[in-house]
Amino acid sequence: MRKVLTALFVILATNVFALDNIWDMRYTFGPDSRPSPKLGFGFGMRSDYDPNVLFPINLTSGLTKNFDFGSKINVQTYDKIDHIQASLDVGGRFRFNTVNFFEVDGYFGLNRNNGSAIVLTLGSDQVISKNFLNYYEARAGFLDGVTGDGGYVKFALGMTPTLIFGRFLRCMVEVNTSGSAGHLRDDFMIDILPKFEFAFGGTRVRLDFDIGVMQEKNNDRYGIGLYVMTAL
Repeated sequence: MRKVLTALFVILATNVFALDNIWDMRYTFGPDSRPSPKLGFGFGMRSDYDPNVLFPINLTSGLTKNFDFGSKINVQTYDKIDHIQASLDVGGRFRFNTVNFFEVDGYFGLNRNNGSAIVLTLGSDQVISKNFLNYYEARAGFLDGVTGDGGYVKFALGMTPTLIFGRFLRCMVEVNTSGSAGHLRDDFMIDILPKFEFAFGGTRVRLDFDIGVMQEKNNDRYGIGLYVMTAL
């Protein structure tokens, strides 16, 4: 599976270099393969260094050893809170084993001008050594909330090499790419996200930096995100 996902990623990455709304369509704060606690709570904020700020809040639950469930509300503010757009994500994840999982997310726009979507995710967490692992995921999103008008399906591929320094610190570099069938030329993006995650007992604090690398018409913006996740 690791070889297949890597090959698909390389094929797409040879077209061009570009964060896409499909990245947020999950009940977690970005790609994360670790099992949910019996009950977990998280909140965060993300900005593109402008007056527009996203505030995500989530609840997760490990219902069984192999099945997680969760929901997340995204509140996007524009122009110093002059305008607010909200969405709800409800998702579940089934683990085939300790390495691979399948996830389904339902995304619902809570404003009149943002649509709904269904996103399927296949993920794999490959442990290379005690201090290094690599996470891979392949995603497909359907309906106008993710594809836009005239699109058929949006695909996304990602990989996240991770260095682990004991129980306290993880350093990650996520690389993800996405594009829509139907208007791939105008919608293809690749993002690079250096991440630093600190663990304090049952609480994790993560700092993300998003570097959009793409043509000006698509995604050449920079962003920063801060997330706090804790077991209740």
